[in-house]
Amino acid sequence: MCTLKFGSKPFTVKGSQLAAFFRFPQQPIVREITMTNKSSMLAVVLGALLSGCASDAQVQTKLDAPTNAEVCCSDFSQFPYARLNDSEDLKFDIDLGSPVGTFTTGNSHFAAFKFSERSGEMVVKLSSLMIDDSVFAPEAMLLDENFKPVQTLKFEDFKVQASDAFTRTSYIERLRVDASKTPYIIIYTPADELGKAIKVDHPAKVRAKEFGEVMPMVTDPVYTNQLGGRLELEVETLKLRPYRAKAAVVPVAAVVAPVALATTTAVAPKKADTQIRVQQETTDFYLSAIQNSVKSGDIPKALGLLDEAKALNVEGAQEAFVRAINAK
Repeated sequence: MCTLKFGSKPFTVKGSQLAAFFRFPQQPIVREITMTNKSSMLAVVLGALLSGCASDAQVQTKLDAPTNAEVCCSDFSQFPYARLNDSEDLKFDIDLGSPVGTFTTGNSHFAAFKFSERSGEMVVKLSSLMIDDSVFAPEAMLLDENFKPVQTLKFEDFKVQASDAFTRTSYIERLRVDASKTPYIIIYTPADELGKAIKVDHPAKVRAKEFGEVMPMVTDPVYTNQLGGRLELEVETLKLRPYRAKAAVVPVAAVVAPVALATTTAVAPKKADTQIRVQQETTDFYLSAIQNSVKSGDIPKALGLLDEAKALNVEGAQEAFVRAINAK
């Protein structure tokens, strides 16, 4: 340990850190500094000393990933998926009670979700909150409707977002998703990140940098990547998935009967096996209308009525048209 005096006020810090700063290895140091502008010099020297004091080596904590015996499912299709709404802001925990799955990065506790069947294009925001001295290092995998991996959001893709008046410091990442192509998402942590520590800027430093203020004398927090943590998943649907109605049924009367082909002579077309039974009133109407149209000289109208009668399988329509023509 060593003591640094500014005027009459002593400051005690680690000797190894001050030794490097003043180039006197492993010896206690007492220095008296006098100056005309004490306040400005004090800020400069304290800033340098506190930077050294805060640079303790980060020690990695040994954490083992879950064992194969803890794995719940042999296939992604067997994972338990929670259904999400079209738009939702969900806070949840991944902990030692969460199911365990096997991923390309090793075994991990996980949380799995299914997007809304109404959702098409979406914006997804995933956050992992840094609480106390721990955090969950997230990765996310998007799967298609057959539970095949399509896209992986790596831990390296996540950024650190400093806390503000409303949120905690967290890992965070946003991405666009087409839920019609990738309706499933699984959140887990890579085994090789377990136990690693991350030092982030103190929120007061972040604000000082943002507003160009004097850097405060605070210690940057250190967080360790753990087996679980508190996460937040926000989904916002930008476009709804289009609904596809069933194909319309073609009326029997509109189906053309197949034409039978003979080797020597042409055979008349077969009538459809299933026909609509035409009411007698309908038959009488068309026969009378065809005859009256021909009699009045309106042949186009008579031909139109004849086509309608044939489409409805009205018997005798062709004969009625021919008799009317011959009777003129």
